[in-house]
Amino acid sequence: MNGNIAPLLIQDGLTVGAIYALLAVALVLVFTVTRIIFIPQGEFVSFGALTLAALQTGQVPKTIWLLIALACLVAVRDSIRCIRCIRSGEGLRAARGILVNALARG
Repeated sequence: MNGNIAPLLIQDGLTVGAIYALLAVALVLVFTVTRIIFIPQGEFVSFGALTLAALQTGQVPKTIWLLIALACLVAVRDSIRCIRCIRSGEGLRAARGILVNALARG
């Protein structure tokens, strides 16, 4: 091993170790609260890594279309709730509350 490779290996080891530590903390937190082991957590990490790899190669990740579609569905749902609120006589104040809650969520 020469001196140029050692810092890269140290950085890689620290990065991978930090990822494993974060996964372990997340698993422990979920298990502590719910008493259920959350198995799909590894899939989320893989999903994020593959999305980052696609972005680094200059491609648009396929998941962006899913994200856009879900965002549109949520916007439509909140709009329908606001319209129902106004029509039912609850008024604009209740509709504003729905929109403020929607913006605070996301």
